[in-house]
Amino acid sequence: MPTIIDKSIFDFGGKTLISLAADNNNLCVANKGGLTKVLKTNNPEEEPEVLETAKDLTAICCDSKDTFLVTTFHGDVYRYNFKTPKEDLVARFPLPVRDCVSIHSGKMGVFAGDDLVLTLIELNNGDDFHKHSMKVDEQISQLSYNSQTNTLSVSFVNGNIQFFSMMSTSPNKVHELPGYIPKVTYDDDDDDDDDDDDVLSKDKILNKIDKDFTNDDSDLEDSDHEDTAKRIKDSEFSTNNRLCTRVAWHPRGQHFAVPCDDKTVKVFTIKDYGLLKTLTNPSITASNYIDMKYEPLNGNFIAAVDLTNKLIVWDWHTSEIRYSKDFKEQITNFVWKVQPNGKALDIILGTWTGSILTVQGVAESIKPSSSASKTEKASEGADSTKKAENKLFINSDDDDEDFDSNPMVDGISHEDNEADTEQLFNEDFNADKNLADGKRKYYFDDENDFIDDDDGAGYINNKKQHVSNGGNSKYRGYSQKQPTAYTPVRFRYKPISPGGTPFGNSDRRYLTMNNVGYVSTVRNSEQYSVTVSFFDIGRYNEYHFEDLFGFDTCCLNENGTLFSQSKTGQLHYRPHDSVRSNWTKMIPLQKGERITAVAATPKRIFVATSFGYLRTFNQFGLPLAVEKMVPIVTLAAQDYKVFTVHYSFYHGVSFSLLEQSPTLSKYYQRECPLPIILPQGDPEVDEEFDTNFSNFNPMGIKSLFFSTFGDPCIFGNDNVLLVLTKWRSTLKSRWVPILDTDMEVWKMAGGKNNIDVHAWPLALNYDTLSCILVKGKNSWPEFPLPLPSEMEVRIPVFVKSQLLEENKQKQREKEFDNQSEDEGDEDENSGDKELAVPVNMAAEEEFLRSKVLSDLLLDTLENNGEMYGNEQEILESLTGAYDKALLRLFAVACSDQNSDKALSIVQELKQDRALTAAAKISERAEMMNLSKRINDLREARFVNQMDNM
Repeated sequence: MPTIIDKSIFDFGGKTLISLAADNNNLCVANKGGLTKVLKTNNPEEEPEVLETAKDLTAICCDSKDTFLVTTFHGDVYRYNFKTPKEDLVARFPLPVRDCVSIHSGKMGVFAGDDLVLTLIELNNGDDFHKHSMKVDEQISQLSYNSQTNTLSVSFVNGNIQFFSMMSTSPNKVHELPGYIPKVTYDDDDDDDDDDDDVLSKDKILNKIDKDFTNDDSDLEDSDHEDTAKRIKDSEFSTNNRLCTRVAWHPRGQHFAVPCDDKTVKVFTIKDYGLLKTLTNPSITASNYIDMKYEPLNGNFIAAVDLTNKLIVWDWHTSEIRYSKDFKEQITNFVWKVQPNGKALDIILGTWTGSILTVQGVAESIKPSSSASKTEKASEGADSTKKAENKLFINSDDDDEDFDSNPMVDGISHEDNEADTEQLFNEDFNADKNLADGKRKYYFDDENDFIDDDDGAGYINNKKQHVSNGGNSKYRGYSQKQPTAYTPVRFRYKPISPGGTPFGNSDRRYLTMNNVGYVSTVRNSEQYSVTVSFFDIGRYNEYHFEDLFGFDTCCLNENGTLFSQSKTGQLHYRPHDSVRSNWTKMIPLQKGERITAVAATPKRIFVATSFGYLRTFNQFGLPLAVEKMVPIVTLAAQDYKVFTVHYSFYHGVSFSLLEQSPTLSKYYQRECPLPIILPQGDPEVDEEFDTNFSNFNPMGIKSLFFSTFGDPCIFGNDNVLLVLTKWRSTLKSRWVPILDTDMEVWKMAGGKNNIDVHAWPLALNYDTLSCILVKGKNSWPEFPLPLPSEMEVRIPVFVKSQLLEENKQKQREKEFDNQSEDEGDEDENSGDKELAVPVNMAAEEEFLRSKVLSDLLLDTLENNGEMYGNEQEILESLTGAYDKALLRLFAVACSDQNSDKALSIVQELKQDRALTAAAKISERAEMMNLSKRINDLREARFVNQMDNM
């Protein structure tokens, strides 16, 4: 049974407001007369700190565990410290300040009142309080803030509530809720005593009627109540001045409660601002409320105090009243306090007579049961029939209503696997229930068949085949209905971030991944939780936030993280080192259009859509340019350069490469064909075809990025890394495969074919691919993420059968030379060792590799100069490796007495000393004619050099 403790704080009485610090211990009790006491709630016997503060306060708010803010009727805002008697004048306004709230973990404060301005003030710069102001159309009565959603609710005196996203220093309005809270007209004159007496008489009559008609226990005697009321002669004590219009936030941010003008409490969901529940006061004397709050642990209970000083505690999931109590004291406000055991909850109330009341053990908060959650979801589905235009929360799992179903393919429904039920980017099938056979008929996009084989080049099979992936069969029973002529197969654009992964069979996925770090999201029942992690933990700190917007595209760089919601067009940028620079922005989207990719560099931000719009912003969200091109499926950026990938039914897969700097706006490549292999859905083509990943990413592009030297790279469905050489010239540029990761993994596994190891790309650092080695049936990394690995660039020139034959031949030679049993046992495990590449094959690969890397580096030096200071050294080492590889091939040709091939190799040598070495090798091989021709080549090159000097 809850116990009540009445403690006198100020003997002289007066309006007393309370606020509890975040440490759940320091309770600030501020009196209108100009004194504030700081009580230790966990140690009540300890002597409180006494501070002299401003008089005629209107609100108090603890902004940290050591400081609190006070606003006054005279328009002053002060900040005080518990430990030092220091008073900071934060701001001064011409009209009364009605309320204040602390945001961004105490780094900023929001202040509002009668002067039609919503003011944000930075509090973390010592005595330098930098101010940001925003004009509003009406006087503001009260404020509230939720840190989980970073959302500020503003209650106006006209009865409207507006919600603002506080992800930037400039509040961004996201929704308005009109007509629920009471309209307020403040009584600030001193001649309202008659009105106050009327209010007191009304409250007394209501309480008397309540006692006659209810059986609630009460410590209120009529005479005591009348005496207490008459003692309050403060002109501020009036109904209008006491009304609560403040929104109460659920601690996890997915719900909020509103004290309504009809004397009820209505609970809304932040998802679509739909009404969930209405809580009523069963008392016949129900009145408006003075204060209302959610309990801070799990949000199971809502407490409210009405104008008759009746405290009511609801279990809002079941609408049951868990506790109610009438008080003889006139209440100002209250706070919830968590007891040291972390479960039991107290309520501490401030009064107009200088005392505080503590209701101990009023409730015990536990995590809501599954039944409560189901009831809540059912109510949400029943009540939320009307969606607001400006949604704060967008569920990316919902289907896109703007897209029509594809009438080209019929089929019989087959139960989807887990990856399909997540439907983050998928579209529901429209069922026709009127089939003659009684089974549902579905029209849907065949996302594995989004390329029309109009030229007969074999992009798709002529006959649809059943595709199986570990028993997760997606479609079956295709009918023989054929598409009508000239009807294109519709391609479903989905947001693709470099390194992004699907949910698969879990509730979490990676939004993006690169060499800086990775961004992961966890899907809960009501919202998403986003974590930004880094590989260099010495330089960066991991951070986490609750995501109620459903961000589904992301880009991570050295300075910050850019998020976007593909369906609503919302952008959100978070720097790694400062909360103040956060900003949120909306871009316009047409019907059916969605954001497909975003990219952020320290200098520019790029946003691409499925309609081909490419929007450019600076790092602070200022729009700089917008242009339209072929629909974009994904993009990457470095500094001012942008690498975009396009797809359309008529143009196929293409790419563009452009630069948008302050001094240059130029296309290097414009919608040129992109030679990547797309998911075919044919086991004969895709041996490891993954339906889940193909549904999530129909292009099969696992990542695209710029190398450390600024060359565009793309890693596609075939697990081959492509790099664009000489990309500054349209006629000279070409895509070169520099690494087949499947081949390298196969070699490392000793030539075994049945291994579930895949490489997931992160970045290309000169001649090394940074990647995640993934082991398992899925081709994408799961949780927890393994440490990054490195894979050296190797041009795909090897043939598996030749490598196996060469290694078997060498093994047979070893077995012949070593007949001992021990040696034989050792050789039995040789299959687990990496395959050795024969010298001649390795020389051919090294020759090509050094040539490609030299071309890339030379192109960078000629156009950009040195970037890191060691490019010339790298170039010299590549030239040396180039000639050494050729000399090894030359030696093999000489040993075979193949003079023609040897001469062709000599002509590729670059350095004079390499020609000298080749001449000596030919002399040792007794190929004198070849040696003479090599010397003639040396002399010709020398003469040519002299002529060019």
